[in-house]
Amino acid sequence: MHSSLEPEIMEEDSQQQGGGGGSNSLKRKFSEIDGDQQSLAPMMIDANGYELKVYEVAMKRNVIAVLASGTNKSEITKMLIKAMGSSDTSKRLIIFLAPTVNLVKQQCCEIRTYVSLKVEEYFGAKGVDKWTSQRWEEEVSKHDVLVMTPQILLDALRSAFLKLEMVCLIIIDECHRTTGNHPYAKLMKEFYHESTNKPKLFGFTASAVVRKDQVSELERLMESKIFNPEERNGVEKFATAVKEGPIFYDPPSICSLELKEKLETLHHKFDVSLRRLQELEKSSFLDMENKFETYQKRLSIDYREILHCLENLGLICAHLAAEICLEKISDTKEDSQTYKECSMVYKEFLEDFLSTIGVYLQQEEKNLVDLQQNHLSAVNSGHVSPKLKELFHLLDLFRGEKSPYVLIFVERIITAEVIERFVKKEASLAYFNVLYLIGKKSSTDTSAQKSQIKIPDPFHVDKVNLIFITDVVEEGTQVPNCSCMVCFDLPKSECSYSHFQKHAKQSNSTSIMFLERGNPKQRDHLDDLMRREVLIQDPEVPNLKSCPPPVTSGHGMQETKAMVIPDSNITVSEEAAAVQTVIDPPNRNEQLTCKKLRLDKNLLQCSAKVKVASSKSKSSSSSAGSKKRKELHGTTCAKALSGTWEKNNDGAIFQAYKFDFCCNISGEAYSSFSLLLESTLAEDVGKVEMDLYLVRKLVKASVSPCRQIRLTQEEMVKAKCFQQFFFNGMFGNLFVGSKSLGTKREFLLQTDTSSLWHPSFMFLLLPVETKDLASTATIDWSAINSCASIVEFLKKNSLLELRVSDGNQCNTSSSQEVLLGDKMEETNLIHFANASSDKNSLEELVVIAIHTGRIYSIVEAVSDSSAMSPFEGDGSSEYATYAEYFNKKYGIILTHPNQPLMKLKQSHHAHNLLVDFNEEMVVKTEPKAGNVRKKKPNIYAHLPPELLVRIDVPRAVLKSIYLLPSVMHRLESLMLASQLREEIDCSIDNFSISSTSILEALTTLTCPEPFSMERLELLGDSVLKYVVSCYLFLKYPDKDEGQLSRQRQSIISNSNLHRVATNRKLQGYIRNGAFEPRRWTAPGQSSLFPVPCKCGVETREVPLDPKFFTENMTIKIGKSCDRGHRWTVSKSVSDCAEALIGSYYVSGGLPAALHMMKWLGVDVDFDPNLVVEAINRVSLRCYIPKDEELTELETKIQHEFSAKFLLKEAITHSSVHESYSYERLEFLGDSVLDFLITRHLFNTYEQTGPGEMTDLRSACVNNENFAQVAVKNNLHTHLQRCATVLETQINEYLMSFTKPDETGRSIPSIQGPKALGDLVESIAGALLIDTRLDLDQVWRVFEPLLSPLVTPDKLQLPPYRELHELCDSLGYFFRVKCSNDGVKAQATIQLQLDDVLLTGDGSEQTNKLALGKAASHLLTQLEKRNISRKISIGDNQSFMDVSLACNHSGGETPVPDSSEIQSIVIPVIGPINMKKGGPRGTLHEFCKKHLWPMPTFDTSVEKSRTPFEFTDGDEKRTSFSSFISTITLRLPNREAVMYAGEARPDKKSSFDSAVVELLYELERRKILTIQK
Repeated sequence: MHSSLEPEIMEEDSQQQGGGGGSNSLKRKFSEIDGDQQSLAPMMIDANGYELKVYEVAMKRNVIAVLASGTNKSEITKMLIKAMGSSDTSKRLIIFLAPTVNLVKQQCCEIRTYVSLKVEEYFGAKGVDKWTSQRWEEEVSKHDVLVMTPQILLDALRSAFLKLEMVCLIIIDECHRTTGNHPYAKLMKEFYHESTNKPKLFGFTASAVVRKDQVSELERLMESKIFNPEERNGVEKFATAVKEGPIFYDPPSICSLELKEKLETLHHKFDVSLRRLQELEKSSFLDMENKFETYQKRLSIDYREILHCLENLGLICAHLAAEICLEKISDTKEDSQTYKECSMVYKEFLEDFLSTIGVYLQQEEKNLVDLQQNHLSAVNSGHVSPKLKELFHLLDLFRGEKSPYVLIFVERIITAEVIERFVKKEASLAYFNVLYLIGKKSSTDTSAQKSQIKIPDPFHVDKVNLIFITDVVEEGTQVPNCSCMVCFDLPKSECSYSHFQKHAKQSNSTSIMFLERGNPKQRDHLDDLMRREVLIQDPEVPNLKSCPPPVTSGHGMQETKAMVIPDSNITVSEEAAAVQTVIDPPNRNEQLTCKKLRLDKNLLQCSAKVKVASSKSKSSSSSAGSKKRKELHGTTCAKALSGTWEKNNDGAIFQAYKFDFCCNISGEAYSSFSLLLESTLAEDVGKVEMDLYLVRKLVKASVSPCRQIRLTQEEMVKAKCFQQFFFNGMFGNLFVGSKSLGTKREFLLQTDTSSLWHPSFMFLLLPVETKDLASTATIDWSAINSCASIVEFLKKNSLLELRVSDGNQCNTSSSQEVLLGDKMEETNLIHFANASSDKNSLEELVVIAIHTGRIYSIVEAVSDSSAMSPFEGDGSSEYATYAEYFNKKYGIILTHPNQPLMKLKQSHHAHNLLVDFNEEMVVKTEPKAGNVRKKKPNIYAHLPPELLVRIDVPRAVLKSIYLLPSVMHRLESLMLASQLREEIDCSIDNFSISSTSILEALTTLTCPEPFSMERLELLGDSVLKYVVSCYLFLKYPDKDEGQLSRQRQSIISNSNLHRVATNRKLQGYIRNGAFEPRRWTAPGQSSLFPVPCKCGVETREVPLDPKFFTENMTIKIGKSCDRGHRWTVSKSVSDCAEALIGSYYVSGGLPAALHMMKWLGVDVDFDPNLVVEAINRVSLRCYIPKDEELTELETKIQHEFSAKFLLKEAITHSSVHESYSYERLEFLGDSVLDFLITRHLFNTYEQTGPGEMTDLRSACVNNENFAQVAVKNNLHTHLQRCATVLETQINEYLMSFTKPDETGRSIPSIQGPKALGDLVESIAGALLIDTRLDLDQVWRVFEPLLSPLVTPDKLQLPPYRELHELCDSLGYFFRVKCSNDGVKAQATIQLQLDDVLLTGDGSEQTNKLALGKAASHLLTQLEKRNISRKISIGDNQSFMDVSLACNHSGGETPVPDSSEIQSIVIPVIGPINMKKGGPRGTLHEFCKKHLWPMPTFDTSVEKSRTPFEFTDGDEKRTSFSSFISTITLRLPNREAVMYAGEARPDKKSSFDSAVVELLYELERRKILTIQK
């Protein structure tokens, strides 16, 4: 099948040549083959010095030998094969790879001639492609050396016919071909990198074919080092022996968690023993107290030292650390008996530590860990930490160098001492020589540290010499030149970090820093250290030793596109290569021009300086995607609203969209409008309906596309004039400027308004003729022409010289009077400023006031009134008549003062009509009467008709214009959603997604809309988790559950989602702020409420820079400036990405969700072949089932497995010590059940809010619920386990089940073992693979097993959370106290009601469980007092059924308890913060501290056309509204206190005033004291 891939064709007459007769056992060793017939000592081979050098290095490590011409590579191959053949190992195969068929045959012949092993050749023409597993087993059993093309080996490995675990040596001829898609490279990437038991590699090539730029990649792929002893100035000088930068190591093994818990228990135990001894001997000696404290400190210090070694170095080093501590205490001598007892307790503590660690560390392996051969198994078992393994790998690179020594900075002396002892005991590390430990000396020798470090006598020329330096090294220490400086432990302070940098600079050496992969705390700490270190440096002197890029070495490190400052998601290089989205790049200001990881140090330092200078104190230390971090982002423009038609002198063609309005009240007429755009909208945007909520009525707006419309240049001018006139007249100002402010008063349309029209926001909104059909949109040119004529009239006749000052207080000048022309008065005519009208046809006529520019509609002509009538407006005592008012205030002498006044309905500011806000005014009446509703009063204006200009435009046009801001806001949001949809471009067959669905995914809860992203985000989160889990499970069959979980977390973490989302500029589309209709402006409209940009960014897009990040809690989210910049919670960006995934899943299933993930950059596509391969791998496993072992389980779950071993693996616990366990399947099943249950809840409860949906999922998807499922369905009996502790836990759990209740459900009294929940999840994972990822079939099997699922009406919150929400709703505080003695956790919760202090106690194994039990006891007490929280499903409303003790019918006065007696001590409050919100905050903290209930407020408001004047200190404010609030505070065991505050211009200020008055009243009653 793959023979065509081989470069050379085998001759037809080629014959198979065997490697000898006989059949060899798979387990036979090479020493058995040759016996004693031939010596295999390499020194006996006839080879020159060059070949011996290459051979010696190849035996120590993986090597790429660069062979010069004339070199006998056959001799090197011969020595290696014989040497490896003599090793006592079960890995017996040797594979020789050659790139062509001719080379395969040639090398096979040569190997046969010089070794007596069984050798065979393999290539495509031999029919290898058709071989079965049985045939390959026969070949492996018959032969010892397999010579083949790389494609043959690749196919055999992919089919699982061969495994690398069977191979001890791979020799690669012409290894320079290991690049790109060559089979050599595929072998390395797919199998060698992923193997946990790797064979040795020996590759050779000619120096002439190795390019200098190829060396690094070649070393990385082959995990080898180039060796060329004769041409040191040739290729090898480009080899990456050691490169500067951070070395990333994996987190410590999870297996150490149980040990840490046991050690912690031991520590608590002996600490209690010392304390008891202290109590017994307390009065014996005066200095006894200090002595006991000394021993307690030593015990705690040693505990922390050993724990530090366990976490950072592994089990072996933790054991050595305990030995060192024990030796130190053995040296101390105590005279007193008490001291001896303390010493014995201390010694017993350390001995118990040693024995506890010894249980986990097998004695025979404690002193034998060959890191060169078994380092992976040592790491996996926890014997050696990943961090220590990486250190030894790094140091191994210095072998062979002349007199190398390495300076290693460590945080603690114990680290250096333990590594020194470990090196001396471990035979495989004999090439290390530890010189001395700075910081190990006594304190009297500190002066020596300031001198220059000298190389002592024990320096070994042929070894790697290690010098350990601790944090105690002072700044004056002179560090000599060395090969490398390693910062093994991350510096704790900027001083330590600065010292490391300076020492590295002094010694002129390579600097390396060790960092834990995926540790955000380390990343943030290092980021902070670099910032601080830059701040204390001279800005003129660049730091040349800034933390350099990662190492590229032969042990798994590679160059990536990450910055030097690692983010929380940087993972192992092999993982980064496999999953491109794992690496979280830095902020963009850190990237600058640094596209690759290998950076110039000066550039990095400059970048760090820019970052520090820009962020200063405002920088945020929280990670991307967190709730704590706020980010400044821009807003994306809707391209559909842009246009360049204004510049077209020949007119323009527009696409018309008609707006029709229909009111639910008959007779309410609204004019249709037409939106003219250059662009064509998407179908679901241009044809949409929306509800508009007005006061006491509902208007349904419908948008529909119409034909194209062409406007001439003249028509466009008139259309612009109409839009400017009405939108400025209704929502802005037609007259700009004021003489009182020193600016000339002008008619807006007489000024240059070109700045109000911008190409990015260019459209027209024009009225449509009422007689038009629904499908047409004929522009109402009569209304537009009338408007144009009015504009011309106002340009000539407007009263622009009026001096109107602020606050409606106007000055008049007698010399500036305006005389209106005389007109003949007629009986039925009303004389307006521009025309006369019949008195009977005035109703709903549209007019504009000539002196103010305000637009009105006439309600009626007021009979029996005129300008000579008594003035009833503001300042009525100052003016006798209306005529006098206009004369004195505006300098206007009316020509027709006897005309009736016009009653006018004035236009008002736009409102958000998209949300059903309750705009009716609630008026407070008598308390017993409750609240009554009253219509909001309409305020009318009264003006003489000659001050009004008549506009021949229907009032229905004005009513429609009032609706347009809300309609356009919703349309603009849909346009943006459609615009994003076009960018995502999901072109799957039969797939469509609405703009409304995408808009929902872009809308946060902070945006007051009837929809938000929360439900979709919940679904998208589970979809993402499921897809990534499947991908990783199938892609990496050899990775364990821990590795898969870490890799999954790095992909689905908020920080990574934030990174990919911001790369796609998704943040600009997010809608996270309330619609502000007063700030919405149409093209040509001047804003009345501008918010100038103060962000320091000139563009609409804000760069991702730390200076635009903050953790300030007072930042207002979603409120944008005029450039569209607004603050956004960082997590909202990540949530939006998940919500979009959920939205695409709802519309198109998994294929659409996968497309969305790919667009984001999370490329985790499913390959169907991977599922087949997974099933094939399982099918190949040898499994002989016991009688009815799986049949009964299959019957219970109602599914017969086609691959039985999947089910066997799913029920096997790791304690059985098989080569398999359920852990990987549990990893997969966890995400499967999470996704299926979330999907079920999402589809079933469509009206359920996002908060309740989260609670429902949490109640359904948790280990405890799954454990109950396992017991309910009797699945636990099938769990294969071999652990006494687990068996006991399961039996106790089974015994804890109570008798079934009325629903037939039995609830356990204790928490279930994790293994039972894992069992259910692993069966789900196995079922998913067995059904080839058929989710519907998995749900059909699991739905009956999981039922009954929790429903909203039966949802029970955790007790502590339920108590918290109940007290929040009632306004009560409670006090929590927790303690933990290492054995049991005790929790106490106190809740003060009006008459009694309730207390709930709980005792459990953990603080969380204890708090839950205490809260449960408190809830029981509250229920007895009729205080509970209920939910009414019928009307879908929440209500509180509260019956407080103070309202008990008995009316008895509660008996004073201890809390009342203590209240004699008058508490102190304050001082009161008098800033806005300060008094409320002061009272809140006081109530919280003393467990007083939160006060309640009642507010009444008075509105007037005359402004109220308020005085607050030296400040004076005016407002047309006056608020007065009354505060009620229920004091425990006292009567309620009620007090009213002073009138204030806004509600919150009235709250503050009421609080201040209340506090002073409480002080007068001697209930509290206010601190001055």
